[in-house]
Amino acid sequence: MSPRIAFRQSEYRPLIKMLRIAVQPPPHANPNAPFYPPLVAHLSSDTSIFAELSQTWAVATLIHYSGEVLHDQLGGKVADSAHPLPEGGPGPSNAGPERERAYFYFPGLAINEPGRYRIRVSLMKMDYPPDGLTEGVVRVLETVDSRSITVDDGAINHCERAFLRVLREDGQDIPSPH
Repeated sequence: MSPRIAFRQSEYRPLIKMLRIAVQPPPHANPNAPFYPPLVAHLSSDTSIFAELSQTWAVATLIHYSGEVLHDQLGGKVADSAHPLPEGGPGPSNAGPERERAYFYFPGLAINEPGRYRIRVSLMKMDYPPDGLTEGVVRVLETVDSRSITVDDGAINHCERAFLRVLREDGQDIPSPH
């Protein structure tokens, strides 16, 4: 019997306190070009969450500036399991009671089409009932959005593009931006 999985927003406050973007994607990108720096999210908590990390992962989703969730337009690694950080590890939030406990790394993310977007990182957790049944529930614990990303065909404007088209029509070998 295969397990039945349901998705729903979390109804309780977990030990995990906060999901944040540790490394933002670039504010500008070219279509299909992997982001540099790559997107990295991290978890902070005032208690140890090591025991929960094996059931925790994050998913990156492309959000259009209008708020629409866009499927199949974000390339690269869009899901990652939690990677624990060393207890005395670096990080700006490790000075207070809340400490960075784990991170999620999304290398190679690229957006296919020009436009304005954000990347939404959703923290997911697999919960199993205490009675030991195989049915589990995937909970969305938290979400956080990146800064805005503008994707365009590069640094040329429409006048420059038109002039390059004239040169191409005149027989000049003008390289394509892709």
